[in-house]
Amino acid sequence: MDERADVTRSHPARTAWWAGADPASELQHLWGEVSRLLERSSQPAGPSQHWMPVVEEADSGVAYVVRAELPGVRRERVNVEVDGRELHISGSVEESDGNALRRRSGTFSYGVRVPGDVDIDRIQADMADGVLTLRLPKTAAVTRRTIEIRPEGNGK
Repeated sequence: MDERADVTRSHPARTAWWAGADPASELQHLWGEVSRLLERSSQPAGPSQHWMPVVEEADSGVAYVVRAELPGVRRERVNVEVDGRELHISGSVEESDGNALRRRSGTFSYGVRVPGDVDIDRIQADMADGVLTLRLPKTAAVTRRTIEIRPEGNGK
């Protein structure tokens, strides 16, 4: 179905938004997300509750932009890391952090595979008004080349 990595994270990275996926697998992925949300909504909220932030991903041409809604989450409680070709956003929020409208507490995580043309050393992260914005600049290097096929008997 889709590529997933299972390290020690509770929610592995999902298939990248830029990958051309077929509608059937997208529908299956969406159905899985809806099922998980319904399952979570039936569980009583508690301090160990785990949730996934609402995230929007876009390709601006010169960079990939990822925005995550993290209302009431303090900047120092957010962790962003790139592990190989996977971007992971995680952290925690507690009731004592002062969420006025919705008392969501516990940990959160989100992961996605990033394209191979991202310049990992130039990734930028900003957080304002409860929205984490990540800018993943594309490299200028051309990663496509033609490979010559050697004639038969020239395998060495």
